[in-house]
Amino acid sequence: MLTSDRRRNAWRICLWLAAGLAVWFGSDLSLAAQEIARELAIAPEQMPQFDAGAAEVRAAKKSIVAALPATIIPPMNARIAVAAPFAGTVVKVNVLPGQAVKKGDALVTLASRDLSETIVRLKQAEADLLAAEVLLKRQRELFQKDLVTANRVAEAEAQVEKVRALAQETRRLLAMGAIQQNSGGYSLTAPEDGRIVEVRPTPGAALQAMEAAVLLDASDQLWAQAQLPGAMVGKVAVGDRVELPQGDSGKVISVGISLDPVTRSTTLLAEISAKGDLMTGQTTTISVVRPGAAREFEIAADAIAWIGGKPFVFIRGESGFAPAQIAIKGRNADVATVESDALKPGQKLATNGLAQLEHMMSGN
Repeated sequence: MLTSDRRRNAWRICLWLAAGLAVWFGSDLSLAAQEIARELAIAPEQMPQFDAGAAEVRAAKKSIVAALPATIIPPMNARIAVAAPFAGTVVKVNVLPGQAVKKGDALVTLASRDLSETIVRLKQAEADLLAAEVLLKRQRELFQKDLVTANRVAEAEAQVEKVRALAQETRRLLAMGAIQQNSGGYSLTAPEDGRIVEVRPTPGAALQAMEAAVLLDASDQLWAQAQLPGAMVGKVAVGDRVELPQGDSGKVISVGISLDPVTRSTTLLAEISAKGDLMTGQTTTISVVRPGAAREFEIAADAIAWIGGKPFVFIRGESGFAPAQIAIKGRNADVATVESDALKPGQKLATNGLAQLEHMMSGN
């Protein structure tokens, strides 16, 4: 009797397990059936509504690895600060922001008492040096005649070196910044060909010694700076091609090796060849791209529908649209690179009425 009860209980457990597995596999089969492309019939009078925005599938010549918000910045060493080597008062501003200049062009003119005093010190140092050299020559002649000791000659030589060092330092100060001297002051000049970014002083303003007066960009090249999420650090490498919506392109030149503890991202720098439509400080989007693979396709980003947390597209058929699941490799605001065995170049994808097609797919 006990044995028969055990057998009955064992049969009950088996039946329960079988029922559970049937429900489980039934749900999986139902999901699998949804993923298999079956055409959703559309009434002929409704077809123009769906065909209006149909997008064509193209073989991916390039694969979008990442689309990142970015800021346009000048190259690290291309922006030059033109500093005033001597304190003074601005008399005249000769350039304006955005103006192109040549090397040696006057930028700002200053009246400077410090410059006048430095010129006077140089003349005094040169006169003292001449006198010290004459004295040294005289001491050497007397030493050869045994009229003075060697110490007197050494003292004269030390005095010459002292005055010579002072004169050299004063000349170096006057040569600093490639200035153009004029009566009572000087003009700051452009150290390289370039374009004026900022002019800080105005006429009548006082400038301190070594204070930057003008910012100059000496290169037409620009960089794009973006924050690369930590999860994508291994997917982007130096040398990868980048593209901008304006049509400009370039390459990745730096990828950080540490993550910001707050944003969990690292800095990416890309060198771009601007065509004149970009300027520093502008925000844009850069797409990091690589050559496309065999099973990758380029589609309109608007053609992607999210169903059950998975990306789908709807392929135009003879009398409707067939849903097909895809894998998104990368995307930007307009285009997505996807992978799918169901797609072929030349197919048409729905971009209008996706919500209606989704309801039809679920059986409503």
